[in-house]
Amino acid sequence: MLPPVNDDRDYTPFIRQFEERGHARIPLTPALARDIDHIYRLGETFFARSEVDKQRYSMQSFVEGYRELGPEYSQVPERPDLTESFSAWNRNRGRAEVEATVGDVELHRALREVSDQMSLLVRGMFRAMARAWGPADAPELGFYNGTYVQVNYYEPASHSAELLQDSHEDAHLLTLIKSNAPGLEIELDGKFVPAGADGNEIVVMPGSLLSLMTGYKIQPMYHQVRNNRRNQPRSSLMLFVNPEIDQKLEPWIKNESNAGIDIIERANEGPKQFGMPTLVDGDEGEAFPELMEHKEEVLARATAPQAAKAG
Repeated sequence: MLPPVNDDRDYTPFIRQFEERGHARIPLTPALARDIDHIYRLGETFFARSEVDKQRYSMQSFVEGYRELGPEYSQVPERPDLTESFSAWNRNRGRAEVEATVGDVELHRALREVSDQMSLLVRGMFRAMARAWGPADAPELGFYNGTYVQVNYYEPASHSAELLQDSHEDAHLLTLIKSNAPGLEIELDGKFVPAGADGNEIVVMPGSLLSLMTGYKIQPMYHQVRNNRRNQPRSSLMLFVNPEIDQKLEPWIKNESNAGIDIIERANEGPKQFGMPTLVDGDEGEAFPELMEHKEEVLARATAPQAAKAG
């Protein structure tokens, strides 16, 4: 869990933003902006490594570390997200096999540090949400061990597709995102418009789990990544916020839209729609057979040229 912190910031304005705009924007502090820029630089160095080298830091059954282009998708497997990524889950901190695999990667350590900083913002927003929308006795929403941070690395000019990620909502409570270049678009009034995530703010997008918590007072935010075909790489940092699955979670606002729905079960099953393990399977290191077969295919392709040359 996050350590106690004296946080006297007023998060009420962010609640009004969710109600009026459907999402929120948090100004970056200079310190956090520097830390995120540092992650972008570390990421560019890491993703420039050979595929064989990067796969040494891949733990797809735990959804930890490196993930190549291909296994994750937004709508259908035939249209994978055209991005590589590197992830760090709070639930995996201290797990021996994870530390042995990615513990010496500077990018991984930097992601964990930023995850803690951004999680403090999330805790403040959830407390404000509970006050604004929940009953007086609403318990604090546990999210820390269900949350992970991820950096995505795109090479737009390498792809002919119009979209590097198809339209989707993340099926989480919240997604906090900051990019270093244009491309992210959000749906507002039925049209996709630039999100402005490449500016001096973190964009906070609600997912369908927050919609269930609020009786759909807050709608899930659909978004996509447009290919601007820039020659330079594009990086995005995301904090994906899920509820911890060992809690009983009651909606802040109850109505017919969430009657009889188990939000924790929805959270557990959510990753499957994108080709990822459930929250329970990811915690236990159990991946879909298809996911591991994909990884073996990638490794085979990556090592084949080297094997042929050696022979």
